[in-house]
Amino acid sequence: MKKPFLNIDNVTFSASKKNKVSNVSLNIENEGDIICLLGPSGIGKTTVLRAIAGLIKIKSGKIVLKDKIISSKDKHVEPEYRNVSMAFQDSTLFPHFTVLQNIKFGAERNKKKKKIFSINDIIDFLHLSHIQEKFPHQISSGEAQRASLARALLSNPDLLLLDEPLSH
Repeated sequence: MKKPFLNIDNVTFSASKKNKVSNVSLNIENEGDIICLLGPSGIGKTTVLRAIAGLIKIKSGKIVLKDKIISSKDKHVEPEYRNVSMAFQDSTLFPHFTVLQNIKFGAERNKKKKKIFSINDIIDFLHLSHIQEKFPHQISSGEAQRASLARALLSNPDLLLLDEPLSH
């Protein structure tokens, strides 16, 4: 029997004492599948994504990515060792880097891993060429979100998490 690409098994996530998501189970069967978490504001969608990315620890259950436990009550693989990228709802660009420098930062993450896209391919695809020399404070929130997505894609992650990717 084929094991799922991502398995979230009976996990309790907690961002704070008040914000808790209990007993979540989810399987993503195949690498490349596209999954969407839907629900009202405040229900815990971002908390689930942050836990998968390793930004918060889980209270119970386990998260398995590519047949390796990355989170459980007793084990927490740090975010930098998960090969998971997350593009946040709000801009997470480095303010002292240009858009191009921010994008290149993602490409540096997995230098040894074969790249699917070049930096120029991503810049062209996301229509960022006209702003690549600008700083984050000089661009719109939608452009910042696209630059953040470019950086995440160029890190060549095993799993790409997008938090409200269409909000801007």
